This record gives sequence, structure tokens and C-alpha cells, in this order.
Amino acid sequence: MRARVVVVSVVLLAVVAGGAFAVWQGVAPDGRSRDADVSEPEPMEITDPVAEPAAEPEAAPEPEPTEAELLADAPVVSATSESGVSVTAPDGFLATEAFAQVDAEIAALRNQGYSVGVSLVDLQTGRSISYNADERLYPASSIKALYCAMVCETSGGSGGMADVMERCLVNSSNEDYEALIGAYGMPAFGAWLGAHGATEAAYDGSIWYYPDISAGELAACWQEIYRFGTSGEAGGAELAGYLARTNYTPAGALLRDECEVWAKPGWFPDNGELVATNDAGVVFSESGPYVFAVMTDMSANLDGLTPLIDALDAAHDVMCGGESQQ
Repeated sequence: MRARVVVVSVVLLAVVAGGAFAVWQGVAPDGRSRDADVSEPEPMEITDPVAEPAAEPEAAPEPEPTEAELLADAPVVSATSESGVSVTAPDGFLATEAFAQVDAEIAALRNQGYSVGVSLVDLQTGRSISYNADERLYPASSIKALYCAMVCETSGGSGGMADVMERCLVNSSNEDYEALIGAYGMPAFGAWLGAHGATEAAYDGSIWYYPDISAGELAACWQEIYRFGTSGEAGGAELAGYLARTNYTPAGALLRDECEVWAKPGWFPDNGELVATNDAGVVFSESGPYVFAVMTDMSANLDGLTPLIDALDAAHDVMCGGESQQ
């Protein structure tokens, strides 16, 4: 009996051991491979993320047209504002902010009780701005530019008095002005004024060192100075060289960093009989050269002209709008 038990025990041990061996070999007890029960993972599809399309940049807004551009194709007309400022300019110019500023600066001087004369003329188109341009006012030293122009035109230059003329114009020396008059006299000056648009001042100009003259006539004489100074004639470049370096001019102080300016101011403190603050000349602006004359009976206050001269320069840009370059 014990022998049968031993045999059975040995058989059972052999079976258990065989199963364990099969498991260790990777075979399930039912004879199937353990690996066959483990399904391989399906490959995962990896895709790049789809980029969102970039938003198209918004179109920049069109710039607003400038006043000059708005007037570029307008017909040129002559008109006078309610305040008495006359223009020859593109139709609609009187409605611009540029003109309104000129009008306001003239009114500011007038409201302080001053007489004001203004003349501006574009030298290539003839477009213009004027106010009270016929009233004759005391020129003070602004007349020296005209006298020196007469000397240079008739003598082909300063006639051996270059230093005298330079001091007369650049530093506004009265003594040197009188020295030139001593050499060239007054009758020739009166004739020169009459020949170049200053007919009202011509008679006094043949007698007096500082004849009263209007802004309109002063600007007309500056048109001749521009012609002569750019003509290549003898004496023209010499005169222009002095006028481009004059001291004290409000127009020069304001604009010479931007362009060439020939100018000659004049001023005189009120002495009960004579009084003046004036500036006149040629501005070679980007929108074309123009002559200007601003005359007042302010008492020696050149800074007081700067706002009006600034407004006139801006108005010229709008009024001509590049037309002077054509």
C-alpha cells in the first residue's frame, strides 16, 4: 500500500514539475504560448498639429489728403475775404486752415491798434496774398536793400565799397548807408524805384533817405532784386551774398534752417513822429520762391512779426501746392 502511494506521489510531483517548467518556458498550462495571448499595440498615427492660418494684416488707412492736395486741381481765382485779405489762389483757398491762420495773425496786430501792410507773391505762378498793400508806411532800414540793389545794378557791384555795403546790409549800419548815399546820391534811387514798381515812393525816394513806401511797392522792388540776384549779371551775386546773411530778420531766423532767405528788416522805436517794424525779402521755399513784405507801425518789435511771417510761409505752401515746381 505504501509503495502505491509513493508511486502516485512521484507521478504527481513529476506532473507539477513539468507544468512549472512549461510556465517557466513561456507556455501556458493548456499548451498555448503565453506570447500569443498578448496582442501587440496598434501603432499610433502621429500627425503634426495643423497651424491656424495667419490672420491677414489690416490694410493701413489711407492718409488724409493735405490742403495743398485738395486744391491741386482747382482753378485759380481772385477773391477777397470778409476781413479784406485779397488772394489770387486756387478756388477754395479762403476756406483753408492755412488762410485762416494768416487772417488771424493780421487781425491780432490790427486789434492791437497797429497799421499792417502785407504782400506775398509767388515768383513762378503769380499767386498772391495781400492786405492793405497800398498804404505807405515808414520803411526804416528795410529800404537799404533797395538802395544797394540800385547801386549794384548801375555799377556792376559795390564799386569798390564792398565792406561799406556789407555792413550796411548785414549789420544794418546807418553810417555805411549814408556813406553809400554820399557816393551815389538820391536822384538815381528815385528813378530806380519808379522803374521797378514803386511809383508812389519814387519822388520821395529821390530826396529822402527813408521814403515812405507801401508793402505792395516794397514787394515789387524785391521781385526786381530776385531777378537781378539770380540773373548772372555783374553785381547780382555780390548783392545776393549780402542779403543771404543779414542779421535781425524774423524771416531769416524762422526759415534759414530750411531754405535760403534774402531779407532786410527795418525797425524804429516810436518817437512821436516815426515808428516801424518791417521785414521783406525772398524765400526760396520747397514749394517755390516767393517775395514777401510785411510792414507795420509797431514800435521796434521784430519778434512781433514772426507769427504772421510763419503763417504766410505755411499759406504759400498750401496755395502753391507744388505747382511752383512745374
